[in-house]
Amino acid sequence: MNQTEFEELRDSSIGHSLIKAGRLYNEFAFNAVKKEMGVTKLRPSHLQLFAYIPFSGITIVELANKASVSKQAVSVMVKELLNEKILIKRDNENDKRSFIIYFNEDKGSAIFKGMQMLKKLDTEFIEILGKKDTKRLHSALLTIIQKYEL
Repeated sequence: MNQTEFEELRDSSIGHSLIKAGRLYNEFAFNAVKKEMGVTKLRPSHLQLFAYIPFSGITIVELANKASVSKQAVSVMVKELLNEKILIKRDNENDKRSFIIYFNEDKGSAIFKGMQMLKKLDTEFIEILGKKDTKRLHSALLTIIQKYEL
């Protein structure tokens, strides 16, 4: 396979386009949310954990398993998020050797501020695609998410 054949194959792949668009949007949105929230120590790796933390809480071990990240790495990131007061921890009533982490809803709700900021950024999609195509894109993405979400 030569370079031209590879580029044609890559450029015709829906999956590649979805991954690339997601990565580019993730970088753009991360920087916007970080600036809006004023949390300078927030890293993309922290945000990747957010998708796995339910509002009902989760243990470090469960979070590490769901995110496919080592327990040690998750422990470090959780400690940083606890220090930034984005997460809080409570004793685990079912296992006194562990604790459960939750989003901190008291701090002006950083997680809600972030989601509100992402919603504001949706206007960029409307500007690029128009309302009708944005709704179709959102519907298609939700279908893909539903199919592949664990």
